[in-house]
This record gives sequence, C-alpha cells and structure tokens, in this order.
Amino acid sequence: MSKIILKTYQEVLEEIDGKENHLLLGNGFNMSLGVHTDYKSIFEEMKKKYAAYQSVEGAMKKHGYDLEKIIGEFEMKIEKGENFLSKFIHNKIQLDFMKAASRLTASQVNKVYQEKNEGIHLLLKNFSTYFTLNYDPFLYLLLMKFKENKNNDGIAFQHTFQFIEADLNEEQNDIYTKIKEARNNGQLSVHVNGNGTSKKLRLCTKTEFSAVIKTHFKDEEWTPADIAKAVGLVWGEENESHKITTDDGFRQNSLFPEPVFNENNETQNLFFLHGAFHIYKEGDIVKKVTQQSEKALYNRLEEIINNEEGDIVCVFSNENKINEIEGSEYLKKAYYQLSQLSGSVVILGCSFSENDKHIFDQLKKSQIDTIYISSTEKRKEEAYKNARELFDDKNIVLFDRETISYEK
Repeated sequence: MSKIILKTYQEVLEEIDGKENHLLLGNGFNMSLGVHTDYKSIFEEMKKKYAAYQSVEGAMKKHGYDLEKIIGEFEMKIEKGENFLSKFIHNKIQLDFMKAASRLTASQVNKVYQEKNEGIHLLLKNFSTYFTLNYDPFLYLLLMKFKENKNNDGIAFQHTFQFIEADLNEEQNDIYTKIKEARNNGQLSVHVNGNGTSKKLRLCTKTEFSAVIKTHFKDEEWTPADIAKAVGLVWGEENESHKITTDDGFRQNSLFPEPVFNENNETQNLFFLHGAFHIYKEGDIVKKVTQQSEKALYNRLEEIINNEEGDIVCVFSNENKINEIEGSEYLKKAYYQLSQLSGSVVILGCSFSENDKHIFDQLKKSQIDTIYISSTEKRKEEAYKNARELFDDKNIVLFDRETISYEK
C-alpha cells in the first residue's frame, strides 16, 4: 500500500469549493466542539440528576451504555404480567436519557455559536445536504442559528453598509474596495525550506486576514483604525450572508399545532439518520417539537412518551437498527436519500463501527465519487483500510481532523 497522505482541513475546503457536496456527521463532530454526547457522558449527566443510577453503573458498562440493552435487562427481572412496571421503567430511563443529552447540548450551543460561528460556517456552508448519525438536538440547534431568513429584515443593513463603504473609500484611497478584493480573490503563500503552500484569503480567519492586510498594504499608509474598520465591514457583510438554507421536511399544518413531516417534500436537505429527540410519531403522523425553552421541551417529551399513541422517532439500540429504520416513514426517507447522492461527501466524526454499516452500504450504492474522511496521523492506516473495505469503488481522501479550526 502506498504512503497515505493526510490532507489539511483547508485543502479539503478548497477542493470542494463550488462543487456538489454533502456532509455526514457522527458524534466526533460534537466532541470536536467540546460537546460530549457519547453514551457514557450522557449517563454521567443522568447520575447528576438522579443518584440512583449510580447503582446500575456496572450493568451500563457491561452493555457498553446501550440504552435498550440495559432496559431489556431490567425488564427481564420484572415478573411476567407486570406491564405497568415494565412500561414505567422503559419510559423513565428513556426520558432521563433524552433530558440528559438535551441538557448537554442546549447548555453549549449558544457558547459554541458565539465563539466559533465563523469557523463553523466555513465548514457548513459548503454543503447542499446534511446527514447526522446523532440524535441529540445539537446539529439542529446549530443550523437554526445559521438558518436563512426569508423576510426582508436585512435590507436596512445593506444600505448602511453601502454608505460606510463609500465614506471609507473616499477617506483612505479605496481602502474598502482593495481589502474586499483581497478577501475575495487573494492568496496567502507560505514557503519553508523550499516547500511552499498557499491558502485562499477568503478561507482565512479574521485574525489571519487582518495580519496579511497590514503587511501587504503597508505602503498605503492606512491608519490601523481604518484597516480595522474596513476589515470589520467586510466581516459584517459576510456575517449577514452567513445564512444556510436548511429544510428538515416539516411544514406547519392548520390541523395540528406542531409542524408535520411531509415525505414528499423534495427540498428536504437535513436528515437525522437515526432519528432525533424532537421528532415524534403520533398515530400515523410524524411531527416536530418546537417548544423553545428547556422546560417546555422536557414536558413535551414526557407527554409524548407517556402517550400510548406517541413515540419518539429515535433508534436507541446499537443492534437491529435497520429493522427500526424500515418501520419508520421518516427514517426510511433519510436512509433512502443516502443512496441517491452524487458528487462528494465529507464524513466527520464517524467511527465506521459495524452497527452503522447499513449507513455506509447506502453510500456505496450512491453515485458519490469522492469520500473525504476525518482521521488522525496515528490512525490513518486503520481508517484508510476500513474505508477501502466499505467503499471499494470510491475515491478515498483522508484529512487531518487536528487541522480543523473553528476559531475566529
């Protein structure tokens, strides 16, 4: 096998820029942003709120923190015919699990967005379709922060920007126009020991870009304050355009207070492959919880779980996932959509475990030609071997997850 080269995150962004691309996220994406939503972390959060869970930690470890397995073990210890107790235990553990996972994500999403929105936008903006193996609400909440606004609230900002641009150009020798041109079309080249690399300036963070501008335009005699003002204006305009078009397939229906899933919606581009806490089925209808507050969400989840006709659309088990998918209108559509993709897909934070093989089998059926996979220098051989076994007819490109930066 030839030497495996890890590309950088920036190189991947440049390669996929302007092409048809799709994104598949695993739990590693959450972890890369400091949001730990693996089974073990969720169980630790459950113990904080209900100390009795400490007594079953041994059983949880034995079953790899698989929720359905531990519920099954408890139910086996209940006498046959005790339907109430069996259902109570099942519902109680599921609800506590979802509350814990929701707390972990909701407590972090605003902080993550405020501190790292620029870098996250650089990652998310390049894709037309979003898939996640996670069922916690983190990706959903994050995308809502970037969701495209269909109204005209931005018009006043646009006019304001134009007036400031004109003033800056007049005062400082076309400072705004030149800096904007550098942002859109400039390249940063770095040479070390005869080896060179380049990076598009529009992929630089604000700090990097400002440093380049000060060096490159030092002969212009612009004041530091005006450079900062012009760069800030460029960033302000970009932040206004930091909107991502997402469609989760749900529509408001006059017959129901909460949005209803329409499987015939052809513009859907956000898919929770194993379901999500905010998606539930009531009778034959799939709906979405829209309550904004943490308490309202918890109350709504409890109502749904305790309703004989209600069921959260979520694959909790590590086994027999395909059976649960086939039994759900929502999950079947998401699963099918994977096989219809073309172009390239970036896979970030996935472990390629055996219990997710059904997902990768669908990708193999698709017209995807290139698959970009996050890895590390230490594990690249193993990652490439696993990927080659799963996608033997695709072009496999590994990139170094350590080079991903979400900082401003």
